[in-house]
Amino acid sequence: RLGLPNWSWLTETNTAVAAACVGPEKCATTFSGPLGMGASFNRSSWRLKGSVLGTETRAFSNLGWHRGNPGDFVTLTGYGPNINILRDPRFGRASELPGEDPVHSGLYAYEMVSGMQERDAAGYPKMLAFLKHYTGYSVEANRGHDNYEVSPHDMWDTYLRQYALAFEAQPMGVMCSYNALNGSPSCANDFILNKVMRGMWKKDALVTTDCGA
Repeated sequence: RLGLPNWSWLTETNTAVAAACVGPEKCATTFSGPLGMGASFNRSSWRLKGSVLGTETRAFSNLGWHRGNPGDFVTLTGYGPNINILRDPRFGRASELPGEDPVHSGLYAYEMVSGMQERDAAGYPKMLAFLKHYTGYSVEANRGHDNYEVSPHDMWDTYLRQYALAFEAQPMGVMCSYNALNGSPSCANDFILNKVMRGMWKKDALVTTDCGA
């Protein structure tokens, strides 16, 4: 009724801006996988990666461009980096993650988000970053129907530490994970969403669900 265009929240920004090519040799930059970039321990490259993703997200958005389906626009909200912890090599999304150490993953995310949300000449962030998948998401099978009993020590040491470090860069928020933690779905979990994230890191952090959640 207001004549506003569609807004697509889901623009993946983990390894590249998920967008169709604008023309021959006019495509989004595709970086080495996060596992490889994480293994470099090169924080400057992590920030530069974020900066390129931010610039290209803004460019595709300014063009009114899409992800492949002409109605699925690239907008200024991006999902990434993915900083789940690689606890088992059989996890189906190992290639999306920077590593198995929470501090290392948190520093990777801090640098990448800092680059993604760099300010333009007018003082506006180039894009808004959403960390994923918050949290405890280390098993791909049966997602959406799984619950994990996590001890307080493991929660703080393994599943929240990387997000605490990443939020020092003030991302816009998170994509909550499919799974439940200690009997409460991540997307409706008062402890991780309100007491921890909004109570300790960023009081106005936004939360969006994963696809189909």
